[in-house]
Formats: sequence, structure tokens, C-alpha cells
Amino acid sequence: MSQQHQIWIDLVKEKMSQKGWNRSDLAQVAGVSTTMISRLLNEGHGSDEFKKHISDKLGIREPWELFEEK
Repeated sequence: MSQQHQIWIDLVKEKMSQKGWNRSDLAQVAGVSTTMISRLLNEGHGSDEFKKHISDKLGIREPWELFEEK
């Protein structure tokens, strides 16, 4: 997984923590399975559209694809 994806995933986890959500909560809100959320958080697996959907549900304004490599 690229550093770009890891930065976005860390932000997703931070937002989940702020909301008091676990993977099941995010899955329910996003309308997907907990397995899909686990694959996203563990492997960075998911389409651009899926990642944008997750960003929208968590109120992440920065698109995941704009994070730059450091």
C-alpha cells in the first residue's frame, strides 16, 4: 500500500475514533459489509468511488487521491 493510501486510512481511523465508531458502525452507515471496511483499512482495497463514499460519510474533505507522498 502506498504512503498516500496509508495517510488517508489513518485519517479514516481518526474520524471513526472521533465519532466513536467501530468497523461495523462505518459499514452500516456506508451500506457495505464489515469485511469491505476491514479490507479497506487493512489492505487499502477499494475503488476510488468507494473511498470517496467513505470520505463523504466521515466528513473528510480532502480527497484520498490528493495526498502527496512524503
